[in-house]
Amino acid sequence: MNSIIDALFSDQEAAASGRVMPLNHHDIVVALSKTLSDKNIAVLHMLYPRTDARTHRSLDALVDILRGQGLHQVASLIAKEAHYLLFEDPANAWRAFQEIRHDSLAIGAHLYYKGLEGDAAERALDADAHPQARARPYRVANGRFVA
Repeated sequence: MNSIIDALFSDQEAAASGRVMPLNHHDIVVALSKTLSDKNIAVLHMLYPRTDARTHRSLDALVDILRGQGLHQVASLIAKEAHYLLFEDPANAWRAFQEIRHDSLAIGAHLYYKGLEGDAAERALDADAHPQARARPYRVANGRFVA
């Protein structure tokens, strides 16, 4: 619990003054992500718009795609419109995030990983989800990457 509090009060001036500090959900999720960074837990903040027939069909299609990829629990949670998903497996988090990002008009997701967000979180998650890609040396031959 202290590590979460330390992450939330990382601004030393605010912590030293003893004043009340304003927080929003973003601050809390970043602090949670930072606290869980040694366990490689990814946090997806799910964004569900108001549902109309078009977005409902897209949500159903995404749930079907996730189930088809073996992400049954993720699919069930998204079907129930869970607001936050915590992943212990970086590879599953990466797969779910990519499906949501590329194949769904119905929902969006913000990724938080190791106290990072946005592109930095995505790069860190990609590296942990695909460690074999880092181990293979690549070179450029005829304008293409080859192993």
